[in-house]
Amino acid sequence: MSKEIASKAVSGLKWGSAATLANAVMQIGYTSAMARLLAPEAFGLVAIASVVLRFGSYFAHLGLSQAIIQKEELTKDNVRAAFTSSTLLGLAFLGLIWFLAPFATMFFDNASFQSEAVTPIVRIMAFSLLINGLSSTALSLSERNMRFKELSIVETTSYVISYLGVGVICAYLGFGVWSLVYATLTQTALVALGAYLIARHNVIPLLKWEAYKPLFNYGSKMSVISFLEFLSQDMATILIGKTLGPYKLGIYDRAHRLVNLPMYMLTRTISRVIFPSFSKLQAETKKLAKAYISSTTLLAAIIIPTCFGLMVAAPEVVYILLGDQWGESIPVLQVLCLAIPLSFITMFAGIVCDAKAELNIKIVLTLVFIGVIAGLFFVLRQYGLIGFAFAILAGELVRIGFYQTVLNRILELSYLEQLKVYVPGLVNGVLIAAVIYALSVALRSMALPNLAVLACQITTGALLFIILTLFFPHRILKAQIHMLLSKFGITKNSSSYYGRMFLRYSEEEIKSTERID
Repeated sequence: MSKEIASKAVSGLKWGSAATLANAVMQIGYTSAMARLLAPEAFGLVAIASVVLRFGSYFAHLGLSQAIIQKEELTKDNVRAAFTSSTLLGLAFLGLIWFLAPFATMFFDNASFQSEAVTPIVRIMAFSLLINGLSSTALSLSERNMRFKELSIVETTSYVISYLGVGVICAYLGFGVWSLVYATLTQTALVALGAYLIARHNVIPLLKWEAYKPLFNYGSKMSVISFLEFLSQDMATILIGKTLGPYKLGIYDRAHRLVNLPMYMLTRTISRVIFPSFSKLQAETKKLAKAYISSTTLLAAIIIPTCFGLMVAAPEVVYILLGDQWGESIPVLQVLCLAIPLSFITMFAGIVCDAKAELNIKIVLTLVFIGVIAGLFFVLRQYGLIGFAFAILAGELVRIGFYQTVLNRILELSYLEQLKVYVPGLVNGVLIAAVIYALSVALRSMALPNLAVLACQITTGALLFIILTLFFPHRILKAQIHMLLSKFGITKNSSSYYGRMFLRYSEEEIKSTERID
């Protein structure tokens, strides 16, 4: 990776990480407040509406955002073509979903509720398709040019205004499920406005096929892949909403969000930096392989210990953040803490395929995954929500095997090299979870308040994570930390703490580089 690309990537990670941390803290407060102000059915209804909208959004965007980022040479006509297409598609699918909403939501009809309950929610939330169509080009240009500092500020500010302002106030005033809808639309509109201020571009429509063709050649396949990934990711929501109703879906949705949203916020920041970086290395296989190994190792070292710790602390997290009425979500959350980290870690393998334009194999892989996970849902359906959660876990393990085969071919990485990226995270995760579990058993036996127990769990987990990551890192992780320190501009200097840390990792980094090269 060139110094310029690396510098921009590191800057993007700095700002993105700061925004992620801020949003994660705010999300905790927002989730806690809304769980107490609204019933589970409200979250279930919005979850169903979101599935219907995501179904349309993948066709409304046609992968044009990814095409703008991935294309090596981007012209002004390409930008105008992308804006024209995304705006018209957003408008068309707004109208289509508005008229088809009653029929789309009939799929979820059961004894618990009728489709009429979610139809108006779908119709109003469909305006997000038009807003996203207007803003997608500006957002893509900002990401392509790595304007992550500005994007982070826009997204954090919009979150405060939309969710902590509009959402919580509306819920307190008794707007019920509509408070969730208004919060979502407000943030979408604010991000759209902010994105255009960051990356202003020509908005005059263009009708010249030559400018559209390269975008649609790539984007149409990306759209198919995104739609298939939507089916695989939201299959649980679809089946739970259909078979168990909005109450059970609300329980599942809250458990899923407790572990999924923080991981999504973290990896979304990283993926937005990594995709343009990987795309610029698409012709340099060895450098791309090295970047993939480094990125995945570091991400796994963060996500796996975090999720393992959350799995042990699940009872306290649920009772404090959601309330006593959400106890049913605890075992679901614990299983998902094993599945969700795998989903986000394999995300980098998918980004490699996108950057290398290896889209046909990704389509096949996703189709196979959908078949596997659908079969697992059928086999485990008798166990209710726990069965669905275990089906997701098993499906993610299968997907790892699929992606290992693909990366073995396109990056020439051995299966052993790929499996090693999980080792530091798994070792640290098991150690942290074991210590937190022993501590939790002792503290719970003393009948301490949940807040006190959770505070001890978080403090213990954080200290162990710092010790195991920075002071006694696994040798595989040690090499990657050295590389990260060097990218942040920390060099060998025996007179400074960080310089001595850099020196500690130098020898290991050289050996690791030789093995990969």
